Formats: sequence, structure tokens, C-alpha cells
Amino acid sequence: MQRLNPLPLILFFAFTLFAFAEKNGTSVTLLYSGEEQGQLGAHGCGTEQIGGLAHRQTLLSDLNTKYNAALNLHTGNLIDGADPNAEWVYQIGLSALTTMNTDVMCLGPNELALSRETLSALHSDYPELNFVCANMTPRIAQPYQICSISSMNVAVVGLVSQMYNQSISTVELVPPQTALTLMKAELHSNSDIVVVIFHASQEEARALAAAVPWIDVLIVASNRQTKIVGTATKPILIGKTRLVTNATQGAAIGVLALDSPGQVQQIAVSERIAPDEELSQVLSLYHQLSESDELEPDSSIEKARAIHITYFHKQGCQKCARAVRILKMLKVKYTQVVVEKHSAKEEQGLLEAMGALYEVPQTKRLTTPSIFIGKTALIGEFDEHRLEKIIQKYLTTGIASRVPTAKTHLEHAESEIIDRFHALGILAVAGAGLLDGINPCAFATIVFFISYMNLVGRSKREMLIAGSAFTLAVFLTYLLLGLGTLSFMNYLNRFSIVAKCVYLLAAIVTFTLAGLSLYDAFKAQHGRIKEITLQLPKAVKLHIHKIIREHTRASGIIAGALVIGFAISALELVCTGQVYLPTLIFVTGIEGIRIHAFAYLFLYNLMFVLPLLGVFGCVYWGVTSMQLGGVLQHHLVAVKIGIGVLLLGIGIWLMLSLV
Repeated sequence: MQRLNPLPLILFFAFTLFAFAEKNGTSVTLLYSGEEQGQLGAHGCGTEQIGGLAHRQTLLSDLNTKYNAALNLHTGNLIDGADPNAEWVYQIGLSALTTMNTDVMCLGPNELALSRETLSALHSDYPELNFVCANMTPRIAQPYQICSISSMNVAVVGLVSQMYNQSISTVELVPPQTALTLMKAELHSNSDIVVVIFHASQEEARALAAAVPWIDVLIVASNRQTKIVGTATKPILIGKTRLVTNATQGAAIGVLALDSPGQVQQIAVSERIAPDEELSQVLSLYHQLSESDELEPDSSIEKARAIHITYFHKQGCQKCARAVRILKMLKVKYTQVVVEKHSAKEEQGLLEAMGALYEVPQTKRLTTPSIFIGKTALIGEFDEHRLEKIIQKYLTTGIASRVPTAKTHLEHAESEIIDRFHALGILAVAGAGLLDGINPCAFATIVFFISYMNLVGRSKREMLIAGSAFTLAVFLTYLLLGLGTLSFMNYLNRFSIVAKCVYLLAAIVTFTLAGLSLYDAFKAQHGRIKEITLQLPKAVKLHIHKIIREHTRASGIIAGALVIGFAISALELVCTGQVYLPTLIFVTGIEGIRIHAFAYLFLYNLMFVLPLLGVFGCVYWGVTSMQLGGVLQHHLVAVKIGIGVLLLGIGIWLMLSLV
């Protein structure tokens, strides 16, 4: 039976990791984002949130470094027109866009819903920003802006569909095609490339591109959020016009090179990206505004009859927004209700303590929204009718908050969060390192190394010295390889969509290797050891044997063993990397253990070389290479099953991390 060479899988995995890091050329590049709909901070439910201007600014800074000439465009709809605080949010948002060095902002229908006087006053406060909208009357912004960059003049035009006339009373929107036709001559004479940002449906955008064929790039701004399914897609070509869509509500930055038909990237704005400190200060007022949700306790409520509800939320969580609406409604209906609101992110220890007090399963702790009332805990998506029935039960007696009791266990709760992560990490990483260390690939090489040292007449003492040097070389090689991979994975985790693609690929590879390892155990159980799939390719084995033969005869025992250790470690990565790489991804994927990644890396490699030290110790005490080979063959089935089960567990975790 033909053996499967795992090298192509490893190379494919490595290629995927590094393909994203490829340096782009010197072309003019559009960086476009927007459609926040009033959400200037991070948003989204789950353990990781998306978007947020402060996170986006850090990503924009990185992209401006990567691309030599870039235009930073905002597609509009910065605010939610229905928000009573829309003017305040707009002012804060414009301050943020100024800090983000935005080149052009296209006014969206949400901005046009504000009064002309308000827009004029606010825009005059931010002269650094260029506001554009070409098809409104009376005009309160420039129809287009010419941006000179990298010896090219790029015209950025803003348009809003006439379908928004019904919801906008302060200005009138004229047909977009008419506005463009009137500007055609001056755009052609003043610019090399015409970029249009159009608030419209896909159908309207396609029709405009067909009717006005001299548009180079048409960015469709949509107020519907679409799932970011990948990092790169091909623009739609209509004639020579490239049509792309921004419908991510600030959750991604679009990247499009103007001098290449190529692809458009959507790079996710992840919570894992460190927020810009200066911009975080600018947005502090916004966070205060967004926190004012009228859930503050009413001091007039009689204390004895008060029904206390403890509520934990996460900023921007859609389920939390629904929970707030339900709680507001119940506060109006039942005036005895007192809601104590807490941030799950800032008061993680208290949420853990409440979870322990209410005996919430560990898998559901730290989940938002979380509501605690009486002896009942409602976690995640909950039934408002059930909550109302619980409130009705306490109408005559009231119910006190259990937060004071939980706070007495706060220190224990915080340590339990850390211990939960560490217990998971230590067990998985130590087990992976040990199993990898007794991997048949590595073990067989050691047996050959010892056999050859016997053949050339090395003494037991010399074997022990050589073994120690060999083990040190293996440890250092894998430690350095791990450090490089960890650094790259930490960088990659800043781009959540890319990271998820890598996790998906890693999960597929890991499940494949787990299945092959279990199949190898079946073969070994039935005496078909020569047919084992996951082993070093014959060419690599021969090369390893050649290195051992050449350097074992060297007069310098330590130097020869070090060279053998470094060389063999690199070659054996084809085999040992089947466990090592998934484990590294596991470590970088868990927030609670990621900050201790080096310690886990050190632990893994220590456990990896323990079997080597044991083997050389056995040789020193008289065990022969034949006996060692017999031990390997005797326990081969158990080792293969152990590796298969371990990889299966890591693969399941990688898949769960994508949910």
C-alpha cells in the first residue's frame, strides 16, 4: 500500500500562514470602511467582538505602513439617524475620523437626515475632513474631492440613491446619473481615476456602472451587515468599472489596489487588535452616551419590596441590546424592579463569582447576557415571559441582590478563571509534548543513532555525553521554531478572519492526521508495521542516517552530536510537526493561556525531550539498541492511539473556536 507523505500537508499549511504576509507593491491603494450605524465601539456577541474605531485605527496604521500609497476613505452612515443622541455621536465620530487621518468622507442618508444647519456647523468644526455628496440640493458638501497621491489624481465622488428621498426632508436627491454627467468634463480634466461611493442597492449600482462606463471604481455602501466570509474576493467587472461592496458595518476594512484588476480584500477589525490609545480617549464620551440606557436604580422604590435583578452585559452585543429592551419594558410595567448593571468585560471576576453562586455550568460562565434574580440564573438568549413570571413571584415580598455574597468570593473566582485556563493548557500541552517525544519517527532515529555509536566503538560515557548534547540541540531547535511560529500566530490573530481560515485549515489537517494515526494503530495491531502511513519518507530517513554516519565518527563528540541534533530536528519536523503545529495554534487561540505562551512552549519541548533523556539513560545503564527497538514495537499501537486521540481533541477544539 502506498504510504501518504505528510510533507505536502505541512507545506500547504505553512504556505497559507505566510501567504498573507506577502509585501504589496507601490500602487495607489484604496482603504475603505464605514457604515457604523452609530456603533463607534466594538460590537457583536460571543467571546470576541468586531469593529470599533479604536481597533480600526491600529489596523489602518499597519496597512498604511504596508502599502506605500493609500487613500483612507469613509463610506458614510457613521451615525444612526433614529438615535436621539445622533448629533453628539456624529460630533464624536468626526473627531475620531480626524484622528484616523481620513482623507474623504462620503455623506450617507443617515447624515443627510440631520438638519442642514447642524451639518454645516459640525462640518465647519472639522476642516481637515473632506465631505462629499454630488447629487443633493441645496449643496452642503463638495460633490467630489481630488486626492493627489503617488503622482496620480484620484477623484472621490459621493452619491446617494433617490430611494432615500422619502426619509430625508432637509435636502432633495437628484438622479445620480444626471449629477455624474454634469461633472464628466471637469472630472476627466482634473483626475486620472474616478472612484464613486454610492449608497444604493446592488441593482442600482450595476445600472449606474452600465450607464456611466467611465467610472473606474464603484463602491456600493450598504446599511446591511454581511458576513465576512474571506479575506479576498474578485470585484465585479461591468465594462471597465470595478464594483465592490462595503456592507460590514465597520467590521472590516476594504483594500483595493487601483492599478491592478486583482482582488479586493476585506480585513476584519478584530477585538484582538490593540486599540489606539489616543482614539480611545476621543471615544470615551461616546461610551458614556452608549451606557446611558435608563437602567439606573430608582431611589424612590421601597427597599423592602424591591425586586433586584443583576444584569451582566458586553458592549455592542446584539443579545444584550435585546435584554436591555426587555428589562426597560419590565421596569415600566413593574415599578419595584431594580436593575444592577455590570460590565462582563470589566467585572469578569464578579460574573464568575455569580456563576459559581448560582451553580451555572462552567461552559456557560462568562457568557453574556447574564441575568440573576432570586435563585434563578438566565444565561445567553432568554425567554422574556419566563423572566416576567419570576418577577411576579416576588411582587409581594421583593428579593434582594446576591452580589454582596458573590463579592466575598471574588478573589477565589478570579483565580478559578485563571486555573480553568491553565488546567486545560497544562494538561493538553504536556500530554502533546510527551506523546510527540515518543513518536515512532523520533524514537526510531534515536535507536539508529545509538546503534551506530555502538558500531564505531563509542563507550557508554561517550554515548551519555553525546546524548545530552543531542537532546540540548533538539530542545533549542524546537524552541526556536516554536517561538517563530508563536510570534507569527500572535500577529495573525489580529486579523480574526484570516486566523479563522487558518484554524479551519489546521482543524482539517489535524482531523486527517488523527484518522491516519488511528489507522496506523490498526495496521500495527495486525502486524502490518511496514505499511504505517505517518512515518518519515524514505528519502528523509536515508538523509538522517547519512548525517549520523558522517558526524558520529567526528573526533568532537559534543560538536558532532549538536550538529546531528540540529539537522535531524529540522528534518523530523515533517513528522513531529504533525503534533507540534496544531498544539501551537491551540496555545495561541485561548485568551487565558496566550499570555503565558512561552511557558507552555517551554513545557512542551521539555516533555518532548524527556523520552530522549530516558533513552540515553537506559543505554548508559546497559540497555541495548535491539531492546529499545523492541520496546518501540511493543508499544507502537498505544502510542499511535494516544497521538490519534490527542489530535482528535485538538481538532475538535479548533472547530469549536470557529463557532
